[in-house]
Amino acid sequence: MFHLFLFGQIEIHLALLMNILIVINGLSDRLASIEASAATLASKYSEHSIDVRVTKSAGDSFRYAYVAATHKVDAILACGGDGTLNEVVNGVFNANTKNKVLFAHYPCGNANDLARTIGFHDLKYYLEKIISGEYMSIDCAFIDRNGKERRFVNGSTAGIGALVCKDVSTLRRSLPSSLNYLVNTLAWVMRYKRPFVKIEMDDEVYEGEMMLAVIGKGHFMGNGLGFAPQASLTGGDFGVTVISRASVWQMISFRSKLNGKDKLDRHEVNYYKSKKVKITVLSGQMPIETDGEFLDILYEKETIVFELDKDSLCLVT
Repeated sequence: MFHLFLFGQIEIHLALLMNILIVINGLSDRLASIEASAATLASKYSEHSIDVRVTKSAGDSFRYAYVAATHKVDAILACGGDGTLNEVVNGVFNANTKNKVLFAHYPCGNANDLARTIGFHDLKYYLEKIISGEYMSIDCAFIDRNGKERRFVNGSTAGIGALVCKDVSTLRRSLPSSLNYLVNTLAWVMRYKRPFVKIEMDDEVYEGEMMLAVIGKGHFMGNGLGFAPQASLTGGDFGVTVISRASVWQMISFRSKLNGKDKLDRHEVNYYKSKKVKITVLSGQMPIETDGEFLDILYEKETIVFELDKDSLCLVT
């Protein structure tokens, strides 16, 4: 609140009014209750301009955020999974506006892996933090694929993880989230053809077969698996974890040990930290995803580079 005094007698209160967009994933199992909560909060804080939008088709989150950013939105609250936050972040960055946008994420999706690092709260918590201007500056990751930049917040996986994410999205209405991830992971372990890759980092190079590579900023991927305990949302580097191979039984064993932030003591698993990561496919095919959203497949001799904009994302935590 700003206080302006005129002639020593009249005090005028100038509230800092905000333009806020709330984007709700229309596929959420809790859509009705989230819509109702959002409407109640918008009424409670009616001095601010709060626009509530529900997605109806793929790409809506991106489009809503892009348009809002061009109209100088102050903050966007994404209600959904990690992919919903990913879409609104990309929408804002693609709008290429110079005004600062504050992001918040109300986790109500399949995996909610970022929230496992920063914490779970209710919708009211995130909106009040936005209005009070409380946030953390974190690194924002990006890749350049065929001349098109793609941002991500929590992490990216290459290899089997990307295929699991793709199938999980297809079956999200058929199975509970944890069972969905487990069934698809085990199914792909049995039939996945591991590519041979070269992964170049700041001080080290990994070259060999690869079942899974995690390029993380948050600790968790794949529905709460702590694949990147060495990662940090700040600091300007990635936590990189490479699993060369694993059997079905090893993957089951890995899952039971990855619920926390402990490293796996296995020779097939390697942990690194790097400010920049370059992966080249030497043979075979390598699928990739960002924040749980399938992105693309790289083929032999193709390359992808992961980089960071340090402290460029304002996120409510």
